[in-house]
Amino acid sequence: MPGPNPISDDGLTHRAVFLSYARDDTTAAQRIAEALRSYGVEVWFDQSELRGGDVWDQKIRRQIKECALFMPIVSERTQARGEGYFRLEWKLAVERTHLMAEGVPFLAPVVVDATQESAAVAPAEFLRVQWIRLPGSLPTPQFVEQVKRMLESPRKAGAPAPPAPAADKPQASRRHVWAAVAVGAAAVAVAGFLAVSRRSPAVAAAAQAEAPAQAVDPKSIAVLPFENMSEDKGNAFFADGVHEDVLTNLSFIRDLHLVSRTSVMRYRGTTKSIKQIGQELGVAYVLEGSVRRDGNKVRVTGQLINARNDEHVWAKAYDRDVTDIFAIQGELAQAIADALQAVLSPETKVLLARRPTENAAAYDDYLKARQARYYSLQLEAHKSAIPLLEDAVRLDPNFAPAWADLASLRGLVYFNYEHTDRQLGAAKEAIDTAVRIAPDDPAVIEGLGDYYYYGYRDYARATEEYMRLAMMRPNDPVMFYSLGLIQRRQGRVADALPNFRKALKLDPTNSSYIATVSESLASTHLYDEAQAILQRFMDAHPQNLEVAWIYSQGAFFSRGSTAELQAFAHRSADPSDHGKLLYMQGLNAALRGDWAEFARIYREQPYFDGNPDDPRWSQEVNAAENFAEAGDMEMARTLATEAIGLMKAELVRQPESSQLWASLSLAHALLGDKDEALRCAQKSSEILPESRDAIVGPSNSATCAVALAWMGEKDRALAEIERLLRVPWGLNVYATRVSFRPLRDEPRFKALAADTTVNGPLL
Repeated sequence: MPGPNPISDDGLTHRAVFLSYARDDTTAAQRIAEALRSYGVEVWFDQSELRGGDVWDQKIRRQIKECALFMPIVSERTQARGEGYFRLEWKLAVERTHLMAEGVPFLAPVVVDATQESAAVAPAEFLRVQWIRLPGSLPTPQFVEQVKRMLESPRKAGAPAPPAPAADKPQASRRHVWAAVAVGAAAVAVAGFLAVSRRSPAVAAAAQAEAPAQAVDPKSIAVLPFENMSEDKGNAFFADGVHEDVLTNLSFIRDLHLVSRTSVMRYRGTTKSIKQIGQELGVAYVLEGSVRRDGNKVRVTGQLINARNDEHVWAKAYDRDVTDIFAIQGELAQAIADALQAVLSPETKVLLARRPTENAAAYDDYLKARQARYYSLQLEAHKSAIPLLEDAVRLDPNFAPAWADLASLRGLVYFNYEHTDRQLGAAKEAIDTAVRIAPDDPAVIEGLGDYYYYGYRDYARATEEYMRLAMMRPNDPVMFYSLGLIQRRQGRVADALPNFRKALKLDPTNSSYIATVSESLASTHLYDEAQAILQRFMDAHPQNLEVAWIYSQGAFFSRGSTAELQAFAHRSADPSDHGKLLYMQGLNAALRGDWAEFARIYREQPYFDGNPDDPRWSQEVNAAENFAEAGDMEMARTLATEAIGLMKAELVRQPESSQLWASLSLAHALLGDKDEALRCAQKSSEILPESRDAIVGPSNSATCAVALAWMGEKDRALAEIERLLRVPWGLNVYATRVSFRPLRDEPRFKALAADTTVNGPLL
């Protein structure tokens, strides 16, 4: 046991957490202890198999008497045990509270499964404090921060204990972007533009959205894009790769506040002063660098500048062989840490010293693949990275991060675009190889999390891997973003919001994060906060087309306003973005029920191939539905027939695509084929029920609700509408008014469409 700390002014000799647990919960306790310790929290966690003996017993009693926080782990295992040494520990902790002033934080029960407080077999004193819930015994960064706040809070009489994180609130909780399928539809469609499928899978909001301005963290830094000084300008990918790897290394250093790559990329070639950049990014230091490559030689330079006074701290140059590039990156990170007086743990030093490959050509292919993946949102760009990664692992079969990226990318293609056994099998082969070579490499841990997420929607195992990585890379926004994405899929939007806010804080100008935060808020009807976030981003980036589009739709979803939709209809764009703008304007025309304008745009541009999340078969079904809503059933049936042909061909490749089956249901309903429409709807819900995906599931249900209306199943359709109006990513009351043409004369439908109270917050 660690020696005692100096006595503090609150009388405590230790700032330690005592973990009390039943033997069957050892694994859960171990996870919690490791998470807290990785953030510098002292944890008293006895793992001795001994249960008894005076020496051991006295040690436990002394620790309970001296610890700052007593954390009993509650589960179905403790519920089932009427006796156990842990119950004596609980009793001793309760007895200590009798000597404490009211409000002093001491008891912090943690529930690691679905055990309910109301039925807990626990001391009454445990029920007087708010319990912390960690489903699957997976500690989150928010949990760690909460524990640290409780340890650091005043311990005087009357000092209120800080509130524990809210318990999980599972939500009952798209893809079609047309008038009927409201917020979820628009949100998922825009994901094709904005959600950079994680460099990977993976939003009360930034309600409290932006915190008041604070003093600049003296250990904060932004690393500007490295300039390519090579005579061969084709080496730009190499300079970008070095920049990315330096950022990755810095993300391992817990003391640093690091601005992410996405937020610094806009300063490539900037003429702004370092001081101005520092003010805009809210950092104390800025690193500028350059890379010159000549054959197998490389020169990397860096200069660290104090952004507060524009003074140079140091300038360094490294001349090495290309194969020494990893050593250069590690030394740069070490030099930055030294200058900012950041402490490097032994584990961090090991990470900075790693050398993923000794093969320069393999590393080149790896960087080219990463550039193709990170710098483009298009499906073809993602697919083009696969052969590059395959070349990398062929050149170096032990290149574990390349194998992991290959697994992640194949999993992504499987998840979003090609739901086939071939893709999933290739992903499994790649990740199995990566894990065999380097199971503890951060890139492999990330790839394994992606594999579970993309391949199986195994949220628990994906979360476990991402949590491992979050502990290693506390300055990496992708980890918090990924955790939030998983929690959304689980219907746990309330839990996702803090992770999204953390990601947005680390990467404040990332339009993907902006979109995700705002759509998640809108899905739970927290529209004001969502619109405020979008407005702030638009003020700083007035030319961003996608965010302006989301904002225009958000105004309609929140209060039925069409003014913003009309303003977007008159928006101009760069000629290269004309097709995208027209696509968005067509979707907005359908949203407000302007069928004449929708038809005009459709005839000018029936398809837009720039959004991989809305393929042609999807656009064809949407168009068929819109023409049906406009009363042009001849055109609707023609398009529905064409869409069925496209979808059946796609089903040969993706027989388990729930979205395809839901859209087939609608297309058959428009053609009057009720039996087939019902069969397809049933198939969609069997493949992906709402319980497995709280985003796509409700969206599919909304599509099928429209199909029910068109096939004459009015009562079933009305029941679904009533339910989905109260479900995140379901239906929106204002959008519903311009859809469901077969139901518009039904009194019950009129009442549902008129009831705006369903648009109130869902959290």
